Amino acid sequence: MILVIADDLTGAAEIAGIGLRYGLKVRVCTEIIQEVTEDLLVISADTRSLTENQAVAKVEYLIKSSQQYKPSLIYKKIDSVLRGHVLAEIKAIQQVFSKKNCLIIPTNPSMGRRIQDGKYYVGDKLAHETAFAHDPEFPIQDSEVINMLRAKPTDQVRVLAQPILPLQGIIIAEVAQKEDLTKWASQWAKIDLLVGGAEFFASILSNLGYNPVEKIFSHQQTVNNCLYVSGTTFSDSVEKIQNHASHTGGVCYLPHELVRQPIDSEEFNQSLNRWASEIIQCFGQHQVVIIAIEKQLDTTKITPAELAKLMAKVVKKVLNQVHLAEILIEGGATSAAILAEIPLQNFLPTEEFAQGVIRMQSLERPSTYLTLKPGSYAWPQAVTYAQL
Repeated sequence: MILVIADDLTGAAEIAGIGLRYGLKVRVCTEIIQEVTEDLLVISADTRSLTENQAVAKVEYLIKSSQQYKPSLIYKKIDSVLRGHVLAEIKAIQQVFSKKNCLIIPTNPSMGRRIQDGKYYVGDKLAHETAFAHDPEFPIQDSEVINMLRAKPTDQVRVLAQPILPLQGIIIAEVAQKEDLTKWASQWAKIDLLVGGAEFFASILSNLGYNPVEKIFSHQQTVNNCLYVSGTTFSDSVEKIQNHASHTGGVCYLPHELVRQPIDSEEFNQSLNRWASEIIQCFGQHQVVIIAIEKQLDTTKITPAELAKLMAKVVKKVLNQVHLAEILIEGGATSAAILAEIPLQNFLPTEEFAQGVIRMQSLERPSTYLTLKPGSYAWPQAVTYAQL
């Protein structure tokens, strides 16, 4: 059994989709479960929304507890642009297992995310020149990967363009294209701890002898009672939803007063109930209803975690009154907050529409399916019911 510890839920789903692509039986969960019969178990630690100390404690707990599964391979999934407490989590795992060397490959070259000459590029731009510079939790202000990791000289982190054996310390690989991934992945057996993104994981599966299987979409792609939740402030997503609202309707924006009111105050609960009623009424006119964060909303007085909690609370109220056949969620923090609020913890992935866009069946609520996507990824054409 292969074990993956992911730093957020959309990252966990992305890895699960890779597993499906290679014909593995996959389980995704947000807590340690008692029995695992699948080939691939992906645990979402949701550490990106925690403090560094909390993140380290959570990873230590999960990695120690998961040894009951006796995994044949452990992979640490991180954000593709190195957001989060990446280095602290790596060092925690190294300490638990006394692992001496570590290889980090976060990049997804097929999506234009690459490392060259020690710098991180997204398309033709340096990472700090893109929308990632405005990330609410981990804004990228420097595209030197050593600085993106917030590494100190004592951390012994090196950036290498070629595998130089023996590989020692913590290594970040320069990867600009698929061939680079293949070259580095061939060295996996010489590495104590493998860390990275989805495409590095796929290359490792290939080296283990797994082959991609034919994609099969098992469900109708136009459904009734589909709730689309966008918890991201990523500019591309915000603009697409604004365009959808002006042409089609069916968009219910987070009310401004909810941001200004103390959570769980009487005024807050009244505003939340009004918003939930607006969403429920919207289902009378639209098959797909979107809830989102408006571009004009002043988010300076509320944390990203609090924003995600607001979205989660209204989704729970709607779900208690409307049967939702499909829930589409954009953004890792929003996904984790919603599933914690409902709560849902255990999933069987069913389809990979595109890299990072994964549909899963909830084992606690089998008639409801969730499709998750990172905020910075695009919806593929296959997900036609998103209407975006």
